[in-house]
Amino acid sequence: MNQSNCSAKILLILLMMISLAACPGKEAPVGDEKAGQTFNPGVLKVADGGINKVRGQVLYVPIYSNIPDKENKHFDLSAFIAIHNTDLQKSIKITKVLYFNNDGKLVKDFLAAEHSLSPLAATNFYIPQSDTSGTGANFLVEWLADTPVSEPLIESVMLNLDGNRGISFLSKGKIIREYR
Repeated sequence: MNQSNCSAKILLILLMMISLAACPGKEAPVGDEKAGQTFNPGVLKVADGGINKVRGQVLYVPIYSNIPDKENKHFDLSAFIAIHNTDLQKSIKITKVLYFNNDGKLVKDFLAAEHSLSPLAATNFYIPQSDTSGTGANFLVEWLADTPVSEPLIESVMLNLDGNRGISFLSKGKIIREYR
């Protein structure tokens, strides 16, 4: 073995030993023993204020269930819409989750009744990869609250992981009506 190979191996061994020594001996637990307990927003140091609070909104959320690829064929995507209640103390009610195709025709009404979403809770609604609603597919989401709250985060996530190529991206909802 020549001297440069031997030096390289020694350097590599030293680097591995240093990196192992730098790693903490114990991993942080995935869960927390406080899980499930009541959260007190008073523990946050940033005071509540300066954010416009609202009592309800209707949002338009784009869904790209299939997109054209370079060969002018359609690349099918699964999708879901995620609705996150960002308010720390108050629940919101999801009153409508309507899914429309590229032509603006109602494909599915996802709610049979209002759905209450607790503070900091989330829910989602899934569109399978087999859906053919098109590049202009969309959701209309309506939510209401009894008193003004911080507005929820409403996004759509599209993905396809078939074969040796994958694609994923997200889109945010656009407010088209608001109730203060």
